[in-house]
Amino acid sequence: MTVVYGPLVGGEGSPIGKAYLSVAVTEDGVERELVPGTRIRVEIRKDGVLIARAGCNELSGGIMLDDGVLRFDQSIQTQMGCGPEFEAQDDWLVGFLIHEPEWSVDGDTLTLIDGGTTIVLLDERFAEPDLPLDGTTWTVELVVGGDNAVQHYVRLGPATLTLNGTQATGSIGSSPFTATVTRENDTLTFTDLTVTPAHPTSRAAALEQAVLEHAVLENLRTPLTYTIESNHLKLRGPGRTTGLNLKAPRPEGSPYFTV
Repeated sequence: MTVVYGPLVGGEGSPIGKAYLSVAVTEDGVERELVPGTRIRVEIRKDGVLIARAGCNELSGGIMLDDGVLRFDQSIQTQMGCGPEFEAQDDWLVGFLIHEPEWSVDGDTLTLIDGGTTIVLLDERFAEPDLPLDGTTWTVELVVGGDNAVQHYVRLGPATLTLNGTQATGSIGSSPFTATVTRENDTLTFTDLTVTPAHPTSRAAALEQAVLEHAVLENLRTPLTYTIESNHLKLRGPGRTTGLNLKAPRPEGSPYFTV
């Protein structure tokens, strides 16, 4: 039976509505080495769109799932410049997907085969389980919303956050801070914020420190809902238009995905 473009219906043994990360890539039985620090990610959404990444740009387009054949109609590809190795890997994945690979699902594993090339992928929930909220050192990647959509400055250290029960610790640039945190379902409320001022080495660094401190602290002073996806933590304020995006490194030896 052919599933046409449009909403797809998942179910037992179906890849629809799931995201997968590669655990093995072979060509003619020999392992294909991916760019270090990357994995192939494939998501098949219920609206009939496939989204894929090979380490740099995102590919997306409509799909049809025939009996055992995945037909991909690429329509969008982002245009980030990540370097020749990444671009070559992106092109390789596009060529693989548009060549109508065979697909099969065995439990939590999706296998795609085109000629002598095989990509074995594991459900993302198991390939990269969510890191725990507590005990993880989260680094702020982006302050979201308002006039404070700032990233880190070269002259400053990162802004970090670590939660342990009712205690929160971290740093904002060069200034360490502590706070008390209370929880209600998926909402965190920070109180008793105490910052130990640092002494930047230059006027420019002092200005950058002040901007970063203001942006981060203003978010921490409002109740924040949190979601964790793999090693990414999102904190969002009321209306979800402001907040913080944070990331944590995975434990040494665990699989990781850099994008």
